[in-house]
Amino acid sequence: MNLSDNFFLENNPIFSGKIRQVYNYSDDLLLIKTSDKISAYDFVFDDEITGKGQLLTKISKFWFLKTANIIENHFISDKEIQNEFPKSHLACMLVKKCEPIKIEAIVRGYLCGSAYEEYLKFGTVAGHELETGLKKNSKLQYPIFTPSSKAPVGGKDENISYSDVVSLIGEDKASYIKEKSIQLYEFAHHFALQRGLSLLDTKFEFGIDLSGKIVLIDEIFTPDCSRYCKTSISDQEYLDKQYFRDYLKEINWNNEQIKIPDDIKRKILSRYQEVYKLITNV
Repeated sequence: MNLSDNFFLENNPIFSGKIRQVYNYSDDLLLIKTSDKISAYDFVFDDEITGKGQLLTKISKFWFLKTANIIENHFISDKEIQNEFPKSHLACMLVKKCEPIKIEAIVRGYLCGSAYEEYLKFGTVAGHELETGLKKNSKLQYPIFTPSSKAPVGGKDENISYSDVVSLIGEDKASYIKEKSIQLYEFAHHFALQRGLSLLDTKFEFGIDLSGKIVLIDEIFTPDCSRYCKTSISDQEYLDKQYFRDYLKEINWNNEQIKIPDDIKRKILSRYQEVYKLITNV
């Protein structure tokens, strides 16, 4: 990302994720800056896609505001930072300080991705037995909760069972996170359908705020953490990071840094932009 403000020259992040850096802003607030990098298969590429960070941030802000009635989230109004970070505020979020809960809460409404691969082998998805005869991108009878571990940067997330989640964080927290994850997915899925999109699956992250409450954190319903496709297309074309994953498979990528071709960057960004325009109706 070429954007730069003095704050980022004078302060070091307290945490660096795959594409986000987190900074101390005040005693009870953090500043999250989203880079233009892209990750796939738990690998972070150094090459950047200009404008991607701003786009992901705008999508997350939209959904955080839309879903605040379902569960509180960490997002604070961004007006305070517009003057302070004139060059980079569009890629930044001011958020409440929270202690992350080390699981990824994944909800699947359709049979795709790694879930489809498991189904072909075993007839199950994360231990959930499904009816026979389903095809790729088939809509499931009801959304299913398929959590995974939250690995450190550079590590690989692993699928875990709901009982594993209970063992890690306790029954009350696990039950609440599962319930809210499914509610969030169902709301966004219905909303997206009205805008001509199918939200196939998504992941959430949660944290504990300073008052001890579970809140929604990180990003929400972006094409980086969700699968989207247009509902009007029978042979569904993904409008998300799956396009980049498929490209990596086509070139037999070997887990090394590469220069992402400009045309691939444009196609990735155009898909993300289409999701933003359809969802926000702008």
